[in-house]
Amino acid sequence: MEVRFETMLCMWDDKIPEMLLILINIITLARNEDELRESIRKFAETNELDKFFAYGYGSHHFYMHQRYTSNPDMILANRLLSVHF
Repeated sequence: MEVRFETMLCMWDDKIPEMLLILINIITLARNEDELRESIRKFAETNELDKFFAYGYGSHHFYMHQRYTSNPDMILANRLLSVHF
């Protein structure tokens, strides 16, 4: 899998850098798409991933945008990162 950072990270909350670092470790340890999906699902259940990031899957990739902490319904236009499998 290939991780591509596409824009800068906004440090609106002290939890964001640590959460992103843990997520990058999860992504790089995943061996395939199914393992990536399951690992991210588990991480999202036990952390505030949905509070700070919006994410999803395309046919051959995972993508993630950063949310505005002042208004979590809004997301930054550019993707923060994408993972191609």
